[in-house]
Amino acid sequence: MTGPPPCVTDSEAPFFLSLRFVDVALAVRTNDEGVWSRLRAYFAPFVVESPSASADVILIQGVADPPRGLVDVKRGAGRRVKEAVKETPGCRLILKRATGVLMGLEPRRAFALGDLNANLNQAINLVNVCYAKTVLRRGHVLLHASAVTWGGRAAVLAGLPGAGKSTAALHLVEEGFRFLSNDRVLARAGTDTVEVLGYPKQPRVNPGTLLHHPRLATLLKPADREALAALTRAELWGLERKSDVDLEAIYGPGTVDLRSCMQCLVLLKWRLGESGFAVRRLGAPEGMANLPIFYKDLGVFDLDRAVSRLDAVEHLQRYSALLEGVSVFEVSGGVDFSALVDLVGDRLAK
Repeated sequence: MTGPPPCVTDSEAPFFLSLRFVDVALAVRTNDEGVWSRLRAYFAPFVVESPSASADVILIQGVADPPRGLVDVKRGAGRRVKEAVKETPGCRLILKRATGVLMGLEPRRAFALGDLNANLNQAINLVNVCYAKTVLRRGHVLLHASAVTWGGRAAVLAGLPGAGKSTAALHLVEEGFRFLSNDRVLARAGTDTVEVLGYPKQPRVNPGTLLHHPRLATLLKPADREALAALTRAELWGLERKSDVDLEAIYGPGTVDLRSCMQCLVLLKWRLGESGFAVRRLGAPEGMANLPIFYKDLGVFDLDRAVSRLDAVEHLQRYSALLEGVSVFEVSGGVDFSALVDLVGDRLAK
C-alpha cells in the first residue's frame, strides 16, 4: 500500500462538518451519519458555516485492512505499544494497536478508517492533531498541562500523571474561572505576552473527580456514587475510568475559552496524604529543569518529526523564552484544591 487505501480515497463521505478553533478552520467529512451527529454535538461550540479550511479530516466507518510493513513504535521499558507506523510516499500510516483503527497523515489532510462509532475518541483526537499541527507550525510549543482563564489571563497547571491537573481545573471552573484546556496547551512567547491556546476537547476525568465535585457528582448514577463512596481516598485517586464532561452543557455557553495570555505556570508537586500547602517561586532556569513535567509533542502524529527521532526533545529555546515571560510556581505538600484556587485567583487578580 502506498498512501491512503482506496476505500478512503474513493469513498463517498457525504456528511460534512465545518469547524473553527480560534482562527484554525477544519473540514471534517465522514460516510457515517452517526459519527457525524456525535461529532457535531461534541464540537457544538465550534461549528461554523465556512467553506475554507486549513486541513481536511476524512473519517470512514468501516473495516481497516492494515498494510504489511508496519513497525511498532516503542514507548520505553514496561509500557505497552500503542501505535505501529509505516512511511509511504506522501503519507504516514499509523495503526492504533488496541482498536485496529488505521490513520493516515498528509501535509493538508488526515484520515481514519475503522470502527469509529465504537472508538469516537480517536476521531476526536485526530481532529485535534490537525488543529494542533497548524498552530505548532506558527512557532508555538506544546505543554502537557491544563489551564483556566480569568479576565483574559491564564494560569497553566502542570504535573506528573495523576497529579490532579484536570481535577484542579474543574475546581477552578466551579469558582467562576473559564476553562481553556484539559491536558494539552499550545503556547508561544511574543514580545510582551505569552499566547496560550487550548485544545477543543472535553475534560476526561476519573470517578473520584466526579464524586467529590459539588456539581459534577450528579453525573454519577446513585449506585455508582454509593460504591465509590466506600473506597478510600487513595483508591479513588488511582482509579482509572475516564468520563467526558461537557462543561458548556453544565455551566453554560462561554465556559470554554480557547485563547488567552499566560500569566503563570503552576507545577503541581503535591502528594496525596501529605500535609501543608507550600508555594515556591522558581526562576526560568529552575523552571526549565522541570521541563519533563510539562514537555509534550505530537509524537508519531507529527509529520515534521522522523519516526527515528521521536525521543528527541525539540525547541528548547522556545520553552525557555516562554518561561522568561511568565511566573513559575512550585506547589508541594498535601493536595489542597481550595488553597490552589486562592493561589491562582491571586495570580490572575481575580
